[in-house]
Amino acid sequence: MRAPCTPAPPATHASPRSYIEARKHDDSLDGHTLLRIGPYTQARHAQQDHDRITAALEGRETTLVPGHRICVRYAPFDVRDHQLFTGPYEKTDAMALLDAAVARLSA
Repeated sequence: MRAPCTPAPPATHASPRSYIEARKHDDSLDGHTLLRIGPYTQARHAQQDHDRITAALEGRETTLVPGHRICVRYAPFDVRDHQLFTGPYEKTDAMALLDAAVARLSA
């Protein structure tokens, strides 16, 4: 089993954000962010979405979008970037958001 791109965030009071990123196979910096979800009010909600998305990507990280590797990453939420994110409570199904983002990239 392949490990996720970054581990899930520790259970802290910080509002983690998670986002899905598409990168070229060689891990160059030529990739781009596919989807950003956040901020989460509770780390356990971020953990649940991280786990669901990681499980869905298992074995398909390099086949969903040819030429790219898709993975989940975490970072602290910066309120100045709020317009770049889809709120996890606006559209509660992280998997539907992932599917829509992959479809847009593949089109």
